[in-house]
Amino acid sequence: MIEYIFLVLFFILVIVEVFAEYKDNKKIEYCTKPLLMPLLILFYIFGVVDTTSITNVDWLIVIALLGGCAGDIFLMLENEDKWFLFGMGAFLINQIFYIISFFLSITDITNFDTWGYFLLGPAILVLVFTVPRFIKKTEDMKVPVLVYLIAILIMHIAAILRFAEFQGLPFVLVYMGSISFILSDACIAVNKWAGEFINARLIIMTTYILAQFYITLGVLFTANL
Repeated sequence: MIEYIFLVLFFILVIVEVFAEYKDNKKIEYCTKPLLMPLLILFYIFGVVDTTSITNVDWLIVIALLGGCAGDIFLMLENEDKWFLFGMGAFLINQIFYIISFFLSITDITNFDTWGYFLLGPAILVLVFTVPRFIKKTEDMKVPVLVYLIAILIMHIAAILRFAEFQGLPFVLVYMGSISFILSDACIAVNKWAGEFINARLIIMTTYILAQFYITLGVLFTANL
């Protein structure tokens, strides 16, 4: 039951962090943001241990969340432009380990129904409406941005292909998390290179937190199958 303590602490910090983003309060952000992913990691590990055993913990997911934690820290530092590439690299690690974990969880890809590719629709729409707005303005960052875009799209495809192995919440949560991740990162790019929009920080952080939480909860349910 200890996992629920970490979950409650996580959501308390989420509320405080979202408030900090809304108020653009860096002092609060520095106290809360670095703790979000560690609490999610502890929730996941103890959630698996409580229902099965430590051997069922997917350490690739843990590494992915650690990458997310590093990315959170880099992107909140002063002089954001200086640390942005480091943050992108950390989140690239996040995506790569999600990709590996998702693909390894599929034992028989032939069970995948081809209609499942229609699930790519929402993510494709997000990218079609956002990428043209910022990609030409990335200048010397264009290659890293394209690499990251490819990685997160592969992560989303891997999340969809999990339908060959899982149905119900273990699939839906990871799928929704991958969409939220794409939406969050698209908003970051638009806000950074195409011009700031209203409540950008609030939208970016909310969709990001939902992404990591949905994916973590989905793989936790997967471990309990």
